Amino acid sequence: MEAILTLTKARLELSTTTLEQHIANALSIAPSNVAVVIDGEDCATIVVHPEREGIKLDANDIAAKINAAIQRNEAAAWTTGQEATCYIADDEESVLIGEEEALEMWRGMSEENRTGHLDKVPNPDGAMIQPTHEETYLEKSTVMGLTSPTESQLRRDPSLLEFDNVKRVHVSQTHNISWNWNEPIIITNGIPDMILANNDIFDKHRLSSVYGGVEVRTGNRETLIDNGFTNSKPMLLREVFESGAECGRIVFSPVRELPDEFVDELRQFTDCFPRPTEVTAMKFTLTLASEGFGIGMHKHNAAMFMLLLGEKKWYMSASGDLEEDSETHPGFYREKSSHKCIQRQGEILFVPHEWYHEIFNLGEYTAGLQALPG
Repeated sequence: MEAILTLTKARLELSTTTLEQHIANALSIAPSNVAVVIDGEDCATIVVHPEREGIKLDANDIAAKINAAIQRNEAAAWTTGQEATCYIADDEESVLIGEEEALEMWRGMSEENRTGHLDKVPNPDGAMIQPTHEETYLEKSTVMGLTSPTESQLRRDPSLLEFDNVKRVHVSQTHNISWNWNEPIIITNGIPDMILANNDIFDKHRLSSVYGGVEVRTGNRETLIDNGFTNSKPMLLREVFESGAECGRIVFSPVRELPDEFVDELRQFTDCFPRPTEVTAMKFTLTLASEGFGIGMHKHNAAMFMLLLGEKKWYMSASGDLEEDSETHPGFYREKSSHKCIQRQGEILFVPHEWYHEIFNLGEYTAGLQALPG
């Protein structure tokens, strides 16, 4: 079940990810159980999933906890003062909806509601553009006579296919893996060969044949940067594959929303993720993409990414290195990212908490799984 509330006087200059982190801290729950959607000039809608952790909180409890934090001046980092208030949505009556109803609300969202509230973001060349599902970023290859998105990216990052400064660690040396690690690390040999050999389940033709009628969440480089799950667009999996690589569309779909038989097939891979000592539960996301950009520069909780098909170039940097930088692109592909790597099939990349990162997909097609605490 979900509790839906409204928060006034929120600091909307913060990313929704940062707001979710602060609200989760006030409620003593994992950030993965909180979603924030910006509503107006100073209002935000908060959606909380307390039951995922077995915590008994209804909407009244949640509002009381947030308002108590505001009055104790413990919310100054994410509200504009003690005039802020949190109240239950829908005329102050507790609203609890199940996941199916939440999915129906998401399916029925207009394009304006999905992306109209989003701030402009820099495209790969630094121009500020409005995120939208209708006009995804097209590589200059279509107008400059270049042969591929990779050739376009080589103009921005001449070391695209070579530079890699991220430490690789054999899975046998990760017995003390922690979500609090403070630098990117690639874990090797984490997937037994006999399991990795089953990665043919991600073949596009097979997925289209077996699961083509499955609804997935989709987005592109820009729409997935901020609160991508909420801003995502529903599509049938076969429609994604039929739309062509040039559209820049990405499948970014929570595994728990997929059919049971699909989840069962993926379990052999999700079971291979190293388990950090701090938590026992993880939430997984299926990602499928074509050559070109993945999600644009963004940050969130510590995460691991398992690559099962293809190759990816990752650009990463600690938050403090970029917080005051108003012109991040295209420099983020060169001097403004401290860590870069080429992730190969079978490797698991760890990205630290609140580190900015952006992905460029190498090759025709990539498939993988993301793991977050939750």
